[in-house]
Amino acid sequence: MRTIYSIQTPSTKGLAALLLLCLLQLAALAQQPSQTVYRAEKLFEIGNYADALKGYQEAIQAGEGSPYLLYKAGRCYLESKQFAEKIKALPLLQQAAPGADKLPAEYQLALGDAFYVNARPLEALQAYERYQKLVAKDAAKQKTVKERKAQAQLAQEHMSNAKQVALQPLQNGVNTEFTEYNPVVSADESLMAYTLLKPADSRSSQKALEQIMLVKKEGGSWSAPQPLKVSNFNAGTAGLSADGQQMIIYLQDNTGGNLYLLKRSGDSWGKPQEMPGDLNSRFVETTASITPDGKTIYFASNRPGGRGGMDIYKTELQPNGSWGRAQNLGPQINTEADEDAPFIHPDGRTLYFTSNGRGSLGGNDVFRTHLLAGQWSIPQNMGYPINTVANESYFTLTADGSRAYFSTDRPGGRGEQDIYTFSMPEQDRNIPLTMIKGRILAGEREQPVPTKIFVVDVQTGNKLEYVYHPDPKTGNYLIILPPGRNYDLIVKAEGYLPYSINVNIPNQDYFHELYQQIFLRPIKQFDVVVGQEVKVQNAFYDTGQPLHHDLKKIKESTMVKGDSIDVYEMMETIIGAGDKAAYEYLLELMYTVNPIENVDFSAANNRITEDAEAIYYYEENDKTKLEAKKVGNETIYTLPTLRVTEASKMQAKSGGAPYRQELLKPVYKIYFDVDSKTLKPADEQKLQEIIRLFESHEQLGVEISGYASKDGNAEHNRTLSNERAIAVLDYFNKRGVGRRRIVAKGLGATTNQETNAQEGRRVEVRIIDLSQASK
Repeated sequence: MRTIYSIQTPSTKGLAALLLLCLLQLAALAQQPSQTVYRAEKLFEIGNYADALKGYQEAIQAGEGSPYLLYKAGRCYLESKQFAEKIKALPLLQQAAPGADKLPAEYQLALGDAFYVNARPLEALQAYERYQKLVAKDAAKQKTVKERKAQAQLAQEHMSNAKQVALQPLQNGVNTEFTEYNPVVSADESLMAYTLLKPADSRSSQKALEQIMLVKKEGGSWSAPQPLKVSNFNAGTAGLSADGQQMIIYLQDNTGGNLYLLKRSGDSWGKPQEMPGDLNSRFVETTASITPDGKTIYFASNRPGGRGGMDIYKTELQPNGSWGRAQNLGPQINTEADEDAPFIHPDGRTLYFTSNGRGSLGGNDVFRTHLLAGQWSIPQNMGYPINTVANESYFTLTADGSRAYFSTDRPGGRGEQDIYTFSMPEQDRNIPLTMIKGRILAGEREQPVPTKIFVVDVQTGNKLEYVYHPDPKTGNYLIILPPGRNYDLIVKAEGYLPYSINVNIPNQDYFHELYQQIFLRPIKQFDVVVGQEVKVQNAFYDTGQPLHHDLKKIKESTMVKGDSIDVYEMMETIIGAGDKAAYEYLLELMYTVNPIENVDFSAANNRITEDAEAIYYYEENDKTKLEAKKVGNETIYTLPTLRVTEASKMQAKSGGAPYRQELLKPVYKIYFDVDSKTLKPADEQKLQEIIRLFESHEQLGVEISGYASKDGNAEHNRTLSNERAIAVLDYFNKRGVGRRRIVAKGLGATTNQETNAQEGRRVEVRIIDLSQASK
């Protein structure tokens, strides 16, 4: 049996109702967010903006490009920690503008922020104004927008009064696609170290790498960077001493991270040394800067007891070599925000640091403050374009105040952070310092010897609390001194008596370079060291030239006082614009970075030079001339102070009373018996007559030459000939002729012995002019 089914067709009215129901369901589904957007919203709520952004972008690419999604994607970009990502928010937020009336009020705040990070503060202010009206009844939001407006207004003010500086990213391989930051530069700009940071690679086992890189000035430009391996841990730069001989580094050690000290010897660096005391703690210490006298370190830390975030502290060196209790610099410097990266200028009074609070244009900005009468002045923002709405940090400055280095993540760089340099604006320079760049060489071969240099203020008698250690491989040293003072440099070199060199620093208001060479030589008389010679050569750069007088007039005419702060006391000068000669002089000064090896110590190119030497003999009557120098708690007995300027002038004028040239012609011969070293009475009488001939002329002395027989044992003959010459020397010395008036030479075997055997047993004596004799 076949079953037959019947089908009932719905009526026209019923079909229309079913179709309407389907359309309503589809509309409801269309109004619901997709799963992608739903996940992105949840990620946004918990602050995972990076992954939320991926979801919003996926939805936008799939065609869900509503103003709301564009707004949320823009918000994610603004929340990025990388400035290069923040600036990507503006195009998205501008695309969302047609639907702004249907978006939350926070859209206008985000739009203002996007304009701001793109360095468009006027448009940012307009967006903030719209937001302020939309949230007029919300006190908390009103507070937020007022702060944003104030920052935008500050940025507009600085950008409208931009400083005339030309920022240059460092070349020659310094900046890469990675992060380069915290450049530290020696005072003479001959050495720079910085930190290179490479992120971890999630596709491999490569961990994040943080290492120190070194570059040197070669021919006016920086050399290719070379890594400095200090340990198996990641390490970064923290600070560099003015002379470039000590580097403070941040080392990620087993405790989490601490500051360590590296010491330089020639081109090599020693192992990291711990810095005992209150410098390091269980918390974070990031950067540090040491004063030229080595007595004080300024550093940043987030240790408890601060005002909030990172604060700047200082610690002073204690007599036992440890670092004393850390002192917070107080509310004038530190805020509830982060203050970091302190750099104390070689003048010891000007502190640069980074802050993202107070009057920052955005993110981290560089600020400057002066220590006046024991108090820090109100920090001043360094202004645009040194500071921008991006992040600027790790600022360092050369001793003459002419050139600065810092790191920034501003647009246009190669990596996340790059290192830039620029010539400081004229009104921001700190230049009235004297930089002494010199070297000490000793011995007949002129080699470096272990040396310590102490500096004492002659007027106050106070020792500058730092011991300078010339580089043991080169003998080079660098000392920075403020103007208007008189100093004694007390030098203790291994193998020599301590000696003192006077340096008188004029009360100049300009940067002053003094290049100095010191030569130490032993004085021998027949293999016996009887004294030492100290020779000093000074070459003054940028001093005493006509152009300097013009420059000084310019500075004096533009000297100003503000807030009752004496510009001289602050060690600042303001140079008037428009004087081409002064400007060209400054450019010349900026780019003059002479290593000591390249300095011409001859009087050339209108350069002022000084040459002075002093000879000290270790005689009884000279020992009474030792000077007692108080160096802290220690008394150092030095040879008489060599006042280079005065000695140089006196030596140039030296001549003494006139004498008859005939005195220099005769050669007096003293003969000895075989194997004897005893003077005969007749010879003693002859020597006494020689004394009477020259004793009234201070510039005259005697030259004693000992000869040896060439027969028999050569060493015995040489020793015997020296002993005979010493017998003659002692005769003169005991009768009042000081060793400083005696030149003694051992000349070896005689050449006349074949005609007269007695010639091999002779000592020759000549009267000489000491000013012309070769010692």
